[in-house]
Amino acid sequence: DTPFGGGPGMVLRADILGPAIDDTVAKAGADDLPLIYLSPRGKPFTQGRARELAAGPGAIFLCGRFEGIDERVLEARKIEEVSLGDFVMTGGELAAMALIDATVRLLPGVVGDPDSLADESFEAGLLEYPQYTRPQEWEGLGVPEALLSGNHGRIAGWRLEQSELLTKERRPDLWDQYLAATSRKPKPNKD
Repeated sequence: DTPFGGGPGMVLRADILGPAIDDTVAKAGADDLPLIYLSPRGKPFTQGRARELAAGPGAIFLCGRFEGIDERVLEARKIEEVSLGDFVMTGGELAAMALIDATVRLLPGVVGDPDSLADESFEAGLLEYPQYTRPQEWEGLGVPEALLSGNHGRIAGWRLEQSELLTKERRPDLWDQYLAATSRKPKPNKD
């Protein structure tokens, strides 16, 4: 319906949405499932939240449309608002699919080798290091020597260094959090 107070667009009605949520919760048979509304004004979705959801019993997602949903539904049903980023989409369906994908891949058996989840971006507070595969040289570009050395300590050191450099350059917010969490002092720039 049209929003109280005027303005463009439409708002999903509380008297329609409330019973729909209640029926969904009843059919799921679990009153303790998180109710999540995909909204640009929500708390940013993180890898940590994906881990929490993967460890839980599931979730129920509410995908908005138009100008959003009547605020009273959010308050009355204690719905958590979650955002994928600082942008607006036409609806919450694609955002819900992204959230589901990020969560489901953390469930046992979904990813072939569970060790592959350990070194990914955000797992240790850093962005993931660059990856290389065959051929060893492509269009005049080679593979970093450290990765060809066979020295596992050297490889691990190179990967950590690359993760730190990428994080510092591309995500200063994560870099600051990483420094605080690891009690590390920033390395001076070589520039």
